[in-house]
Amino acid sequence: MLDSSNDLLETVKQAAYEAGALLREGYSLKGRIAFEQKGASDFVSYYDTAAENIIIDCISSVFPDIAFLGEESGLTPTDSNYTVVIDPLDGTSNFLHGVPHFSVSIAVTKGDELIIGVVYQPLLDEMLWASLGSGVFLNDTPLSTPEPRPLNEMLVSTCLPYHAKGDCSTALKQLAALMPRVAGIRSPGSAALEIAYTSLGRFDAFWSQGAKLDFWDIAAGIVIAREAGYTVTDLTGEPNPAQWDSLIAAHPERHSQLLACLTSC
Repeated sequence: MLDSSNDLLETVKQAAYEAGALLREGYSLKGRIAFEQKGASDFVSYYDTAAENIIIDCISSVFPDIAFLGEESGLTPTDSNYTVVIDPLDGTSNFLHGVPHFSVSIAVTKGDELIIGVVYQPLLDEMLWASLGSGVFLNDTPLSTPEPRPLNEMLVSTCLPYHAKGDCSTALKQLAALMPRVAGIRSPGSAALEIAYTSLGRFDAFWSQGAKLDFWDIAAGIVIAREAGYTVTDLTGEPNPAQWDSLIAAHPERHSQLLACLTSC
């Protein structure tokens, strides 16, 4: 039985730390990691699966009735109204190539509502976390909403489509529309981390449409960005779509500008 959402938050944070410790161990192999191919440009390693198992075991040992939706294990339904949404290694391609940009991403939904988000970068030992209505934190430090920059000073992050996955034509049109208007566009390769980074002002906004992100890629980041005061919608402007086929997270003073730019092409 779930007695306290705070207890659940602390358990989720502990699960992220434990999974992150395993990923640090794997990263030390510096690209010498065996992997399998799930689909075109879609890879999975021992560390993806093992990290997800660590998270499930850690949380279910405290909350045995809770449901899980994991990238590797799929949906494990229960009668619980709470579901833990897991991307155990967001940025697998980076991890496999020895690129130090990846994260553990865990969210919790209550019914259809996102209530907890935790994104952990194990190499930096940085955990961004938030729960509904309680603000956002970097490790133990509370964060406030970053000041909005003018559009021409903004650094914007995105996930781009790649071989056999996504809508390259739409992504290229959006890039062409946005590139002349902002200070820079980055696609580092861990959507959960990049959405969460808006809470720190490391990125001024994040958007994605053509890359076909899955819910576990974005769920934790959505909670964090919203609790940091950012507006998060899909590219129709809907804040709670049935399916997150697109996403834009931006300061409320810049959201409509970016949305208009991205949907004008």
